[in-house]
Amino acid sequence: MRLIIAGGGTGGHLFPAMAIARALKAEDSTASVLFVGTKNGIEARTIPGTEFPIRFITARGMMKTGIFNSALSALEIPVGLFQSVSIIRRFRPDCVLGVGGYASGPTVLAAWMMRVPTAIQEQNSVMGTTNRILSRLVDRIFISWENTEPATPPKKTIVEGNPVRDDIFSETSKSASNPGEFRILIFGGSRGARSINQSVIANLDALSQSADKVRILHQTGIGAAQELMAAYKKAGIEAEVREFIHDMGSAYQWANVVICRSGASSLAEITALGKPAIVIPYPYAIGDHQARNAAVLQARGAVRVVNDSNLKNGALLKEIRTLMDRPELLSEMAENSRKLGRPQAATEIAKELLKLERSGK
Repeated sequence: MRLIIAGGGTGGHLFPAMAIARALKAEDSTASVLFVGTKNGIEARTIPGTEFPIRFITARGMMKTGIFNSALSALEIPVGLFQSVSIIRRFRPDCVLGVGGYASGPTVLAAWMMRVPTAIQEQNSVMGTTNRILSRLVDRIFISWENTEPATPPKKTIVEGNPVRDDIFSETSKSASNPGEFRILIFGGSRGARSINQSVIANLDALSQSADKVRILHQTGIGAAQELMAAYKKAGIEAEVREFIHDMGSAYQWANVVICRSGASSLAEITALGKPAIVIPYPYAIGDHQARNAAVLQARGAVRVVNDSNLKNGALLKEIRTLMDRPELLSEMAENSRKLGRPQAATEIAKELLKLERSGK
């Protein structure tokens, strides 16, 4: 099979796409995968270091403010479309998969115009703008959550979950821990989250009362590690602080509970591993999709939700103490999380793409 995967811009779009690409290669060793993205997206820095080739097109979002930016975006649409047609003619794909992000729109649209089978993959419980438009045209729609908004045609919609990277299932470096410890993994995405970091610092004095039990692994993001290390040391809490955690598999396996944002990839990973979590939706996410993602898991008893606006009111500390004092609740949340997990999402999507290739539509 020859597959083009179009989109990216952020890790939330790109990393599931990479998981699908690798799953397809595992299912069909002769498969060829080409990524299409933009030079400003994370794909431009990430894909060249992998086994996959990438081509770039000109594309930007239509949500920019100002008349000039809106006009520039409109003018670039035909440019990106022409570039996409050229790439498709040269690569001759059996299918084109859009994963969201600026490059996804022109590439999938070009494939549709050229009668190449098309599909999209939506990570969040609320469809992004690009996928919302493309959903009317494509042959298959892969969604991560039931009741994803807006509703899509049932005949071409498949709930498969959000693909996760293989390395989260491996445990390679974290040492065995004392069963009596309460181990917390904190992260706010690859760039950290300032409001989460500051909330932790503000509550360390109160948390120090349980310093003999609490162990923390904290990904701070760039530039915040020293401040957090000093704060943990002052409070007498044993903590490992890093700007970036490379071995997330070991970090997840080590933790009793995870504190993080409610981006689609983070939620897919914690449910794939059956981890209970306290999630803090990013308040400025487009369409408030992080709050909606969190609500899906909260309704099923897999996570506790703290709003970013309540971080200064001690809400995070309250949730941590609740889970420390109620191990039965922690176990129940872990089981509920596991039930929601779809660790084979990438493989299942790869299989569906192979079916789409064979059927031609």
